[in-house]
Formats: sequence, C-alpha cells, structure tokens
Amino acid sequence: MKRNNQIGALLAITASCIWSGNFIVSRYVVHMSGPISLTFLRWTIGTLSILPFAYKNFIKEIDIFKQNKVYFFWMGLVGFAIYNSFIYTAGHFTTAINMALIGSIIHPIVATVLAAIILKEKLHWKNTAGIILGVIGIVMLIAKGDINNIIAFRFSTGDLWMVAAGCCFGTYNVYVKKKPAGISNNSFLLVLFAIGAIILFPFSMYEMAYVQPVLFSGKFLAILLYIGIGNSTVAYLLWNNAIHRLGPGKTSLFGTLIPLASAIEAVFILDENFSLFQAISGLIIISGIVINTWPTQKKVNG
Repeated sequence: MKRNNQIGALLAITASCIWSGNFIVSRYVVHMSGPISLTFLRWTIGTLSILPFAYKNFIKEIDIFKQNKVYFFWMGLVGFAIYNSFIYTAGHFTTAINMALIGSIIHPIVATVLAAIILKEKLHWKNTAGIILGVIGIVMLIAKGDINNIIAFRFSTGDLWMVAAGCCFGTYNVYVKKKPAGISNNSFLLVLFAIGAIILFPFSMYEMAYVQPVLFSGKFLAILLYIGIGNSTVAYLLWNNAIHRLGPGKTSLFGTLIPLASAIEAVFILDENFSLFQAISGLIIISGIVINTWPTQKKVNG
C-alpha cells in the first residue's frame, strides 16, 4: 500500500472500532432517554468538546460557511440530526447486533453507488469484490455457523429504521468529498455538530416533556461523554480524514469491521467466547477491505 492508503486505512479502522460500541449504547439507554433527546445531547456535547480546538478556524472561515450554508444545513440534517436519531430509534425496536450488521451492509453499498454517480468515481472490480466479501463475512456472523440462523433472521421495525440510517450515512460519506475548499476539518465538524443540535432542539424538548423524560444519572452522564466526545469528535475527525485520503467508496467499506469489532469487544467486556466462525468471517471481511483499498498498479509504457 502507498503511505496515504496506509494512514487512511488506520484512521478508518480506529473510527470503526470506536463506533462499534454505539449500537450497544443505543440499546442500553432505551429506558434512560428518547432517541431524539439522546441525539440532541450527543451533538450538544460534541459541539462543546470540539469548540476549543475549532473556534479560531471557524472565525477565519466564517465567510466560506455563509457562502455554502445550504450545503452545511443539508449535511447537518442528513448526516447528524436524522442519521443518529434513526440509529437510536432503531435501538428501541431491534437488537444491537442487528443494528451493527444492517448498518454495516447498507452504508458501503449506498456510498459506493452514489460515489460512482455523483462524484464519478470509477467503480473498479475491487470495489465490487470488496463489498461482496464484506457482505459474505457479515452474513457468516449472522449465521454463527448454522444456516438455520440465516433462515430465522427477521426484519423488525427497528431493522427498517437501521436501513434508513445506513442510507443517510452512505449519503454523508459521499458529500464529505464536496466539502468547500478552505474549510478545516475541525471547524467543519463544529458547524455540523451545532447544526444537528439546533435542528433537534425543539423536537427533543417536546420528547422530554411529553414522550419520554431523560433519566439523568452518573452512568447516563458517562455514556453521554462517550458518545459525545469519543463517538462524535474523535471518531468523525478520523473518519472524515480517511474519506479524503481513500475516497468515500473505499472508506465506507471499513464500516463492515464494526460488527466484527463488536464481537471482539464482547470477548473482553461481556466475557463471551470468540468462535471459529467469527474468526473466519473476520478474515473474509478484512480480505474484502484489503482488496478494496489496495492501490491499482499503473502500467508503465516501455
């Protein structure tokens, strides 16, 4: 791999590992907060956490933001307000593993197809092979070594919310490449976090008052810090940097690592066993990523 590809791959892998816990959190807090309120609190904390590092660049770049306000509103709406609200809504109706699996299948496909259509990225055979291997690996995780688990797999309301969330994140991945020139990564995220929080504010107030109040506790605050700083500021900075190095199609395929990372985390956090089928499916997923990100050798005319 070229150095740029290596760095991009490392960034995307790290972001995927951080995000892998988000689906577990979304299930864990269903009785503590409504999905819109949780998303609002996440982006509020994300905004505050990145503000000290981004405000100087934001002030310098404010004219560029004003000139591209429609783009930033669209990105904040789809990639932050709607996307994560859909994830946390799905958490009320389906399992964490279903969420990780479905999201990891949908968003690379959407991103690859849209990148070919909108950004005119060439759809190389490696992209297709990488996606197919990623899907095969995820299906093996679902099967757990038993074909009956595939037959028994059923889509619930939450699964459909997760399909919609995957489409949103796939779209976000593509439009990150259209980020206006002159905008730094940290001020870019500052504005999108803030837009996401502002859009959700009135809806979260209604949800807290009339649908589901937020049950604040030490445990809930710790979860908010995890999703507001780790899952938001840190992971998105890494992921967006990877997109600029690898492109949306290649980067999005690293999302197939999320269910694998969740399984590995379960070994250490939940004391679950890591079985042979998980190891095999992990190797297949990683093979797809390597094929997809390996640079094409240019022919040299002699």
